[in-house]
Amino acid sequence: MKISKASLFTTMTFAIGFMIPALGFLFPETFFSNQQKISQFVYNFGYLAPIIFIGLSIIPVVITPLNHGAFGIVGGFIFGPWVGFLLNWMSKMIGTYINFTIGRLIGRKATKKYSKSENFKHYNTVFNKQLFLLFAGLTINDTLSYMAGVSTMKTRTFLILTFLAHIIPAMTLAYIGSGVSLKDPLFFILTSIILLIALFYFIIKKNKLNKT
Repeated sequence: MKISKASLFTTMTFAIGFMIPALGFLFPETFFSNQQKISQFVYNFGYLAPIIFIGLSIIPVVITPLNHGAFGIVGGFIFGPWVGFLLNWMSKMIGTYINFTIGRLIGRKATKKYSKSENFKHYNTVFNKQLFLLFAGLTINDTLSYMAGVSTMKTRTFLILTFLAHIIPAMTLAYIGSGVSLKDPLFFILTSIILLIALFYFIIKKNKLNKT
């Protein structure tokens, strides 16, 4: 069976996107993930520690394939499960929005210049109609935020997706870092609520797309 150039283009885009963070997971010592060093460095700033922590945590989100997971765990260790979660979530939101903006300002021009219009249209279809796949991808892969910026996805849609997609991972890392069990009933309840809200949002978006 012959694979179209548009399908090949899309497959390679997603493959590269998932490969980069996988390298950070397989070789964490190479990608700036020494938790004790990060923790000690942040402690030294006293009351400015939360701001410094957010600033440091943004770096591995923007500069792939640095490992953000270590920062998320350290956030829970230093600040506790809830403040750690909030700081983790804020850093991910800010970092992925920076990525999205870079993709929009730089990546889109390059893509339009070096790829055929039919490939670009197919790429946009994937990012605008397969929102659930993008939501799932964003929970583990910051590189997709660059790719979303290249597409014609609306900024509002991207922000809603990242708002929902980063809550559970940020909370999970903070829980692990603070030593609180993931079997905590509150964690289960909040996770379920977020997933239900996300599902409700996807149903609404799908109905709107079907009407257009």
